[in-house]
Amino acid sequence: MRATWRMIVVAGVLVALGATRAHAMYTPNPAGRWEANRFFLAGDLQYNGDKDLDDGGDIDDEVGLFVRPSYSLAPNVTIYGRLGFQNADNLDTEFAVGAGIQGAYVIPSAREWAIGASFDYLFWDAQADNGGGIDYHEIQITPAVSWNPSKLRALTPYAGMPINFLSGDLDQQDTVGLMFGSNYDLNDRVRFDAQVRFINETGFFLSAGYMF
Repeated sequence: MRATWRMIVVAGVLVALGATRAHAMYTPNPAGRWEANRFFLAGDLQYNGDKDLDDGGDIDDEVGLFVRPSYSLAPNVTIYGRLGFQNADNLDTEFAVGAGIQGAYVIPSAREWAIGASFDYLFWDAQADNGGGIDYHEIQITPAVSWNPSKLRALTPYAGMPINFLSGDLDQQDTVGLMFGSNYDLNDRVRFDAQVRFINETGFFLSAGYMF
């Protein structure tokens, strides 16, 4: 019981930290649970309302469509890639590619709870409407906590704190944010993921995948 309350306090801290303005790419559940040695293939849709830049500009209405293959190296530890296209206001649809790793630790004394983190990288060969090229490199580290209720094992809600950076031709103004989402396992093969950000940003992530 004490460990359960400790996880609730951690979630509360994440909410408080989320008061900082947030702009970030979207990652699958950073504290997700996976069987070992399984291949998973997913399709992702992500949307970001705006991303403020250090020079006073911003990137508006950023939309990405990706195929995400992943493999679970060990229980609750996965590596994955991204391959797709991204578009934004005043930027043409162009190729984007990335990779990430995610791991979670299930609390032995409170097995409904897990803490975890993910590391993500994304490269977008963005092209401005005026013909100029932009090298867009994005790095994100996301600590998170998840809850898998014993009476509803198909559902795994989570909360995370994405810490996000741009490099290359762009610099991001604000780097810390907040996410809420949930996995839903339709069966032992099909997994859905839905996620939102809402503090000073409107954005969402939707995903559906199949376990082999």
